[in-house]
Amino acid sequence: MEKDELTIIKEIRDRFSFSDSSVIGIGDDSAVLKFINSALLTTDLMIEDIHFDLSYSSFYHLGFKIVSVNVSDIYAMGGNFKGFLFSLGIPETIEDNDLRELFDGIEDALKHYGGILVGGDLSKSEKVILSGCATGETDNPVLRKGAEAGDWIFITSYLGLSAAGLYALKNFSDDEKKVIKSIRNFENFKAFDSKFAGIDRIGEVLQRHLLPYARQSHQFRHLAKAMMDISDGLLIDLYRLCEENNVGAEIYIDKLPVHPVVTRVSECLSLDPMNLILSGGEDYELLVVSHREDIATSFGLIPVGRIIEDRGIYLIDLLKRRIPARPEGWQHFQV
Repeated sequence: MEKDELTIIKEIRDRFSFSDSSVIGIGDDSAVLKFINSALLTTDLMIEDIHFDLSYSSFYHLGFKIVSVNVSDIYAMGGNFKGFLFSLGIPETIEDNDLRELFDGIEDALKHYGGILVGGDLSKSEKVILSGCATGETDNPVLRKGAEAGDWIFITSYLGLSAAGLYALKNFSDDEKKVIKSIRNFENFKAFDSKFAGIDRIGEVLQRHLLPYARQSHQFRHLAKAMMDISDGLLIDLYRLCEENNVGAEIYIDKLPVHPVVTRVSECLSLDPMNLILSGGEDYELLVVSHREDIATSFGLIPVGRIIEDRGIYLIDLLKRRIPARPEGWQHFQV
């Protein structure tokens, strides 16, 4: 890398300048944001070789994703995204073009979600480290706490795509990984032509893993009693929500939608598609709890279970058997 810290910061400030009288951003010790309603604050961290692999993840993907994963938390609280702080640790060997790609991804994500970059930090590190902090606001925060026995459990779309995409990515050739790293948008992912086991639409699962989009909640948030995003897997995230409410849950296996590409990837790699759906992370769909069953029809939500009084998570199979389920999914510190 040829540029020094001050030069990089100036480029960031010039690129992400904005005109908004309610916000004072990059250039002071702290950003100043004026909130009319309850302020929402969330942060997420992405570390090389733990959260991403640079053999198939481009810096553009990383920039877009670090914004998405934070905005997802704002939407999961029923909020509107407002501002973003971004901190970066990078080795001295990083190329200037990689930085441009990273900032391109951040910029495109901010345009997509309608937020602005208001600050951050920069440091030298042995590996690439990205830290994002999203801010938002809401007049009625939707917490994880609020679910009661009898409530319906909904998801916003297919699960397991990101996990399927990750498994597929690890099996691509080096040449195909280079092509994948060059893809910047959903349409180009859809058009990605691979001979990977002859799977049509393989780009859809790659996009879900590398370039995820946070799921908006503004249409139905007023009807949600509890809500959270599915970042670590349906079972473990639902378990966390239930623990907050001292309740349990039943998930109806026949109600879980199965994406055909998840099925094909699972067949090719000898995986269990239901395991990807139940325990695969990083889909960033929303888990919604409501007493209103009809919100499925009104807002396109998918009913997959019910909240129950008994503690624990249970799967209800096609024969109506009640099978205890372990809350498996992504955890940083496994016991």
